[in-house]
Amino acid sequence: MVSSAQKRRAAGSVVSAGRCSGRQACRYLGLGRSTWHYTPLPAQPRAMQLERAIVKLSHAHPRYGYRRVHAVLPRQGLSCALRTVQRVRRRAGLQIVGPAPRPKCPPRPGAKIKSDGVNDVWCVDVVFDTTQRGATVKFLTLLDEYSHYNLDIVASGRMGSREVVAALQAAVDVHGAPRHLRCDNGGEFIAQHLQAWLRTAGITTRFIEPASPWQNGVNESFNGRFRDECLNREILASVLEAQCVARNFRDDYNTSRPHSSIRYRTPAEYRAELLAKLQTPVRPAKPGLPSVWSLPSFPTPTTPSGVTNNPPSLSS
Repeated sequence: MVSSAQKRRAAGSVVSAGRCSGRQACRYLGLGRSTWHYTPLPAQPRAMQLERAIVKLSHAHPRYGYRRVHAVLPRQGLSCALRTVQRVRRRAGLQIVGPAPRPKCPPRPGAKIKSDGVNDVWCVDVVFDTTQRGATVKFLTLLDEYSHYNLDIVASGRMGSREVVAALQAAVDVHGAPRHLRCDNGGEFIAQHLQAWLRTAGITTRFIEPASPWQNGVNESFNGRFRDECLNREILASVLEAQCVARNFRDDYNTSRPHSSIRYRTPAEYRAELLAKLQTPVRPAKPGLPSVWSLPSFPTPTTPSGVTNNPPSLSS
């Protein structure tokens, strides 16, 4: 027994059992009699409102930690100490258990190009899930690496090179063209259809090394949040519903969810600040880019058995 609350409970139990008086129980336990007779004041309306807001936010976003909940509260006109949020969540049993720490990988000089600004490097990857009937759904996630802004999430039952080109073409039309595209060595990314479109658009492909997902860390981190905070909480009935759920998560991620690596600002706010500081406008898309369906058809390359056809890793 350390705290006064624990001593009060122990004294109350022995007094209610009739084993001794309250004066004797306080003397035996080292508890002040004023503490024993203290009656807590009723909670103030502001404290009750703050506690309800913390519990509501925690239920709405069960994978948010207390630091992120504390960062969201000022957006609702509420403020309190960080320890207050931690105490309320702990009392309500809302704390979360984080993933096991991963061993840090040694740095590899030249393995990746560091992004220097908005639209310098886009990173892309594919996330898999299944519908309620067992059909496979593939999500193409596209992010601006420097601002952590989620450019788009495209859901489809098939995610080949033509679908990737269509998604990139739509993103370039809205946000302008990047200088580099970071991706792994998946078949949809090494396809000649995609490589031909990237060359026409003036975008350099930066492949990560095989079995090195940490070289695409921004996108891998987003994929983890996407699966943890969205896909694991949803039962998808169809590909159309999957697309609607993914777009809702994209909008919430960009405009409402504070990001810890950018000082708990939203990616939309951070991207707007970066664009306001730019001396030159974002590089627009090249005029006359071919449509995804106007690209020539390339034969599927054949390789001897046991030989992989992965492109080499590019470096600056």
